[in-house]
Amino acid sequence: MIEQQIKQNMPLAPLTTFKIGGPAKYFIDVTAPEDLVEAVAWAKQNNEKYFILGGGSNLLVSDKGYNGLIIKNSCTLLEWRETEAKVESGVIFARLVMEAAEKGLAGLEWAAGIPGTVGGAIRGNSGAHGSSIQHNITSVSVLDPESNIVKDYTPDECKFAYRHSIFKEKKLLVLGAIIKLQNGKTEDIKQTMTGYLAKRAEIHPKDPNAGSVFKNFNLEQLKEANPALAVNAEKEGAVRGGRISSGWIISSLGLKGKKIGGAIISYEHGNFIVNTGGATAEDVLVLMSLVKQKVRVELKLQLENEIEYLDF
Repeated sequence: MIEQQIKQNMPLAPLTTFKIGGPAKYFIDVTAPEDLVEAVAWAKQNNEKYFILGGGSNLLVSDKGYNGLIIKNSCTLLEWRETEAKVESGVIFARLVMEAAEKGLAGLEWAAGIPGTVGGAIRGNSGAHGSSIQHNITSVSVLDPESNIVKDYTPDECKFAYRHSIFKEKKLLVLGAIIKLQNGKTEDIKQTMTGYLAKRAEIHPKDPNAGSVFKNFNLEQLKEANPALAVNAEKEGAVRGGRISSGWIISSLGLKGKKIGGAIISYEHGNFIVNTGGATAEDVLVLMSLVKQKVRVELKLQLENEIEYLDF
């Protein structure tokens, strides 16, 4: 049954926020966790590699495409139980955030405007304004494709860290989660979200992009590597939650507006690369390499990717 739903040579660029990348050798859109499990089994049986595609943000797909099976996660069941949400991993994160607000449930205001799916947010421990998804997790339903066993992971077992989780370390698939919130007032929650959205609109570009390209720097590490820069960052208010914005660092080197092919470093935010039209994955890679080299040579710092490469 799954095999009958698999398509070939499916364009991937329209399914990513970057609007970049070649076609998938095989492609399937699944709407239930059991179908996702079956699609993974099909890939293993046919010796094909596979990748679970959520909202397509934070992702750079190769110009050649993906030589395997892309499993589009459209598992979108969302159930509410008092102050908890039982959510499948394909649910759009923004939907969860808005429904929580409508129900007068607080705790996800920080996520207003963040793209992608709940599964992607958990995998990358998405965060903003000093908060992250790890603080909202009661449990995560996880498939181990090697054993084909599904089990619930506690927050500790998820090994959450800054923009990181165990799901980036091991080939474990997020099927769903229990999200915990607190009672609040819808009016107050929406007011906070409106403030965050307005701030986001001011500094985030609107043209196609994949979100933050590089991880932010830990302040203590920066003090060791480049004390003068750390002092300037603190003076200019570039420190948030013990981290210094990579966008501020990139901007300090005058790199905003630097362009390679159809890819350009955003004028609004130094940590965003924008597809101005017709940008290739190669354009983005060259531009990222240029930024890394400039930061390494001039500031003695090593930028670390937040964006994920697919099939390079």
